[in-house]
Amino acid sequence: MHTAVLLSEEHSDHTVELERLRDELGVALVDRLTQQRDGLRRLGGLAVPEEAPRWAYYPWRRTAVRVLGPVSFRRLRLDRNRNKITTAEQERLQAVTVGVVGLSVGHAVAHTLALEGVCGEIRLADFDGVELSNLNRVPATLLDLGLNKAVVAARRIAEVDPYLHIGVWPDGVAPHTVGDFLDGLDVLVDECDSLDVKVLLRVEAARRRMPVVMHTSDRGLVDVERFDLVPERRPFHGLLGDIDVEALTGLSSRDKVPHVLRILGAGELSTRLAASMLEIDETLEAWPQLASDVALGGATVTEVIRRIALGYNVDSGRGRIDLEESLGQLEPPDAEAAEPSAQPTDQPVPTGPVDALLHAAVRAPSGGNSQPWSITVEQRRLVFSIAPEPAAVLMDLHHRGSCIAVGAALFNAKVAAAAHGILGTVRLPTADRIDSTRPVAMLEFGDGADPYLSELYGPMLARETNRHPSDDCDLTGGEIAALHAAAALEGGRIQVVTDPAALDESAEILAESDRIRYLTGELRRDMLGELRRPGSENADSGIEVNSLGLDAAESAMLDVVLRDDVLDQLDHWGLGGGLGRITRDRVRGSAALVTIVTEGGAARDYIRAGTVVESVWVRAHALGLAVQPVSPVFLYADTFADLERLSRRHASALDALREKLSVSLGVADDDRIALVLRVGRTRHAAERSRRRADRVRYRHRSGQS
Repeated sequence: MHTAVLLSEEHSDHTVELERLRDELGVALVDRLTQQRDGLRRLGGLAVPEEAPRWAYYPWRRTAVRVLGPVSFRRLRLDRNRNKITTAEQERLQAVTVGVVGLSVGHAVAHTLALEGVCGEIRLADFDGVELSNLNRVPATLLDLGLNKAVVAARRIAEVDPYLHIGVWPDGVAPHTVGDFLDGLDVLVDECDSLDVKVLLRVEAARRRMPVVMHTSDRGLVDVERFDLVPERRPFHGLLGDIDVEALTGLSSRDKVPHVLRILGAGELSTRLAASMLEIDETLEAWPQLASDVALGGATVTEVIRRIALGYNVDSGRGRIDLEESLGQLEPPDAEAAEPSAQPTDQPVPTGPVDALLHAAVRAPSGGNSQPWSITVEQRRLVFSIAPEPAAVLMDLHHRGSCIAVGAALFNAKVAAAAHGILGTVRLPTADRIDSTRPVAMLEFGDGADPYLSELYGPMLARETNRHPSDDCDLTGGEIAALHAAAALEGGRIQVVTDPAALDESAEILAESDRIRYLTGELRRDMLGELRRPGSENADSGIEVNSLGLDAAESAMLDVVLRDDVLDQLDHWGLGGGLGRITRDRVRGSAALVTIVTEGGAARDYIRAGTVVESVWVRAHALGLAVQPVSPVFLYADTFADLERLSRRHASALDALREKLSVSLGVADDDRIALVLRVGRTRHAAERSRRRADRVRYRHRSGQS
């Protein structure tokens, strides 16, 4: 007996047999079904049918084990394969039938195939019994001595998966049985010692257009013959020349050596195996094999079969996975951790009024700290333009993000002008669209002063972005009123969301937006272009990694998260929910989301919204609140075509998210979202971003720069 007897509690005959087993002396019944059902419930999101449990009775152990039904059992047992093997791939593999001939190395192959769920049926053929000398590499026990090797392997597999179909050929494969053994196989594994059987298997496999895989323990040689693709291929890639099968029958170990060397390549053998070949029939009965080499063969052949079965590109040929060679080339990893970048030190605030205005203006926030402005000092005014070489990012649709940044810089300049008594008139563009060759805003110098703005001078210079998690807190009514007043000061409006349910809903939407940003190649490249590693030479723009507020686990995962191949794989699978986890957790833990809205879509509307953003941000900082922008990738999109520019693959999803977010944030249909700020309190200090020095210039009266 080599397979489990499956008994269903719903079948009357089976119930009788179960009662008999319960009464039979020496039979153990093991019931761990509750734990299995608990594990099944933890899978989350996977549809599993209602199934009656079974009892798997193993006569050779005199033990019955209660298990889940077949679909549930397979889902739970193979769950840890995800996503190395996807659920869809696992289902495809269940239809695969593999035959293994030779159960020394073959035992490791068969067992690994079963463990990994790479087949739904497996056939095992070997005429030999287990001997004591086999126990250096075959995972049998002393209790198995004398048992057929195929039976021992089948029993071990059945104790892993009672539902896997296992066929045993205890007489091995011969010319009169090879056809029956091969019929219906998808892949054949040859691990037998008989050269005549090896050739016979290949001849018959070629007739049936069946791939053959072989692993030779020495130096990890794996050999693939795709007779399914090229059935006229010669066995062993033609290395044996014209083969007389009968002449290979019954050869002694020593007589096999010349043929084996032609197959393996005498010059490719390891030193120890080559030397051992000379000792066969002298001091050795057969060539040596190690358990570690055999185990490697199980892993290698399983990987090859999985790739063939799933349609991956696996050509005929051979290669080596040589552990000895690899272990002889070990090198220490680069253990020199990057030195943390020094905390940026702000330059002293200039005492001259005009220089103070410039210093204040460039302290403004901007998307990705790109500082997309160009500020020119002319006679009696500051002129703001979009920089001639702004960071060309997809999210900055219609230059609206740049306009927000210019508006923030304009507000800072106004605050500094009020504090220095030179506040004058602000002029905004009349055109609807941005022309990067023309000014977009001007601040004329005058002799005005504004006490409220003057009070904000210190908080404005100290304003920062704090991306650390918020402490558990609520905003007071007075704080919310102060934020509304700060928006009204600049002629703007805000929506403040503090309801936990609304924060949770917004967190999910913003997290999904982040997921799409990670998974879309060009958006991802824009994001990566913003990041600055410690010690980066161009850290005067962009966002320093040290300022992201990541904990130890998040920091450790950053290099994995930002790999193109990883993100492309997640996009292919339709997964990646964890990519938005940081945003989700940060927003859920916040005291409020503050949304700055604007009624119009023209450049001047977004510049004005930028002054509102900075006014609210500075006031929040003055109140001791931590602020971080958490705006979604679709923020400045007007049309579906805009969304397709952002991500053609995910445009429809972005469109749905856009509608949901407006509802969640309480934004009216005729309003636009200019920016979303996450507000809370935190014990963690933020790192200040550096600023570029090449965004400011002075123009003399002659008009020459």
